[in-house]
Amino acid sequence: MRTRPLARDIAIALAFKLMALIALYVAFFGPAHRIKVTPAQMAETLSAATPR
Repeated sequence: MRTRPLARDIAIALAFKLMALIALYVAFFGPAHRIKVTPAQMAETLSAATPR
């Protein structure tokens, strides 16, 4: 069974958009861009931000 041209074009467009979203995620939100925060750093930051 052959696919209709419109269905094929839609599938190609969706695949391209999915690849673009994955590339954007890896480029901007991937694990390489995450900051390592220790519990001690978080406690220090939160206690410094508390109004006295």
